[in-house]
Amino acid sequence: MLDLTTSGAAFDGLSLRQVTQGARVAPSAFYRYFSSMDDLGLAVVEECFRRLRSPLAGASSVDNSASPGSIVKKGVRMLCEYVTQDHRHLAFVARQRAAGNPVLRRAVRQEIRLLTSQMATFLARFDPLNRWSVRDVEMLASLIVVTLTSGIDSMLEILTSDRSDPNSPELQGVAVGLQRQVFFILGAVPAWRST
Repeated sequence: MLDLTTSGAAFDGLSLRQVTQGARVAPSAFYRYFSSMDDLGLAVVEECFRRLRSPLAGASSVDNSASPGSIVKKGVRMLCEYVTQDHRHLAFVARQRAAGNPVLRRAVRQEIRLLTSQMATFLARFDPLNRWSVRDVEMLASLIVVTLTSGIDSMLEILTSDRSDPNSPELQGVAVGLQRQVFFILGAVPAWRST
């Protein structure tokens, strides 16, 4: 399915026959795992976000005294590694987020909300954010997730073009820009008066 959607086919335009032929399985085998094409799409979305959230879940072991700079650099590096390794899944999710199947679009929005909530929980461990209101920490998490999402879109544009080298200067430039954007957002933290 990812081969078909990566080559430009819309998910809603795919037939069960195309998907099963591409996977070299019989349609009956498809129905052992999925009740519909939407279920297949949902499985891809869920798996993609599970892998995307995994590094953040592992970040709970980060020492609270670690410098924000080292955390941001490590986080952006891990994100870039994930995007370069799994850009077909992420490209599928990005297309569904923007203009895809309504069931999948809702699932992507829900997963982004979950990612934002997980980010807020992570951020609330650090000073002075641990004294902020929940609403303000969630707002900061949302700003960071939107920035990361935009960075992922930029990386996908590079990776799905002819310049698909994961070590390309363009991709490295996006990573550096993404770090700077997150640093910029975090630079406002000391000045913010949470209510």
